[in-house]
Amino acid sequence: MGTFDLVRRVPADPERTFEVFADFRRHGDFIPMTTITADDGPPRPGWRFTAVSGLGRLALVDRMEVGVWNPPHEFRIDKLGPMLDGWAHVHVIPEAGQTRVVWRERIVVRPAVLGRPASVVTDPVNRLMFGRALDKMAERAAAGSR
Repeated sequence: MGTFDLVRRVPADPERTFEVFADFRRHGDFIPMTTITADDGPPRPGWRFTAVSGLGRLALVDRMEVGVWNPPHEFRIDKLGPMLDGWAHVHVIPEAGQTRVVWRERIVVRPAVLGRPASVVTDPVNRLMFGRALDKMAERAAAGSR
């Protein structure tokens, strides 16, 4: 339930690519109807942020904490609940004049007894939503490197 890999090749250097993909405060620019609140200062292990997606009572709250921070190579975000559990581990890899981003994410809807049956619907939706967000991030990274 809930683990998927997405790979994007970005025509930008790893530093610029990492800068865009790891700018958690701006992730709301890439995911519809999402606002982000975050700790002060730059991301680092233990740094937290919250994404709220949706409207009113139909909003989904996703609390996260940076677990690994190794610019410009990788970062890991751990989901802290209350509605979602899981993680995202992202690798930024230089590759023949461009950058390959490998985004691996595990999303588990709580409680698991509800999340397992719902994964038939949520897994494809998550792949699609995150795929579109990564495409937009890649475009922004490429535009800033010209």
